[in-house]
Amino acid sequence: MDFLDAWRQRATQVTSGWRDAGRKASERVSNSVAGGLSATACVAGEVYTAALDWKNNSEFSNWLTDHLSNQRATLASKAMDAEYLRTHIGGGWHRLYDGGHSLAGSWKAVSSSLPDLSALEKLGVWANEYWKDLITTRGMPIVILDHANQVSEYFKHLDCVNVAQVIGGEVCGVSIYCNWNDPAKLVVSATATECSGIVFANVVSPLVSLIALGRAYFLIQKSEQDDLQDLIAPALKGLSRSGATILLISVIPGGFLLHLSSGIVISLAHGYVWDKSNENKEAILATMKGCLGNLQNGLRGLPLLPTGMAG
Repeated sequence: MDFLDAWRQRATQVTSGWRDAGRKASERVSNSVAGGLSATACVAGEVYTAALDWKNNSEFSNWLTDHLSNQRATLASKAMDAEYLRTHIGGGWHRLYDGGHSLAGSWKAVSSSLPDLSALEKLGVWANEYWKDLITTRGMPIVILDHANQVSEYFKHLDCVNVAQVIGGEVCGVSIYCNWNDPAKLVVSATATECSGIVFANVVSPLVSLIALGRAYFLIQKSEQDDLQDLIAPALKGLSRSGATILLISVIPGGFLLHLSSGIVISLAHGYVWDKSNENKEAILATMKGCLGNLQNGLRGLPLLPTGMAG
């Protein structure tokens, strides 16, 4: 009986050990998969902005226009374009100058062109007409410009917002969510998004990334570290990662999906190389310090040369 009891106890211990080992292995795999998915989702949000804004997001905007909008001219749309039709002000950029495509100006044009409709019906027509222009590549103006001032093409794009950019801002929100409690990663994501947004004149995503910077500052203040110098390296990491993505997109021919997938790969590779280089740098510095210490100790133990030999 003693033998059987000992055997059962041993079997129970072995089974429990296997169960614990399996649970720990499952947790490691689960954490690894979750971390990988989080990292991929994070860089996908950043790369989306760069891939989207390549060639002024024309590819994605044209796809949205073809599938989600009817661009047929109506009485309301002609009212919004009245100043352009009369003077041809601004040419292809007339929405920035004619005053009929701002929120207030478009509503005034639509409501005055359809006086017999109720307020609710006018609101529906206005929303449809505003959507038709907002979904296009050049979108709608943020502020109305004075046509007498010569504005560069870059600032014209910077003054426009469209549906593709709004979607890009929401995708950037995914990146912020994935790193919500890590100030360093928030800074990496924010600086990467800011970089691509500034390069490609996208005003929406950089504004969204300000949330990440504010959250990172809040976390640092909450931790009572108050050491903003620790965020210099994450900022450089974000800038270099975005720069590598922008360079890749500029060099590789192809469309939005190819740029997006290639950008995700290069961003993940950049993160791996950056982290490994930091680890290697610390190891190299530690080795060099050890070698210098050994050298100093060895020099102290050397006998002094005779005076005659030294001469």
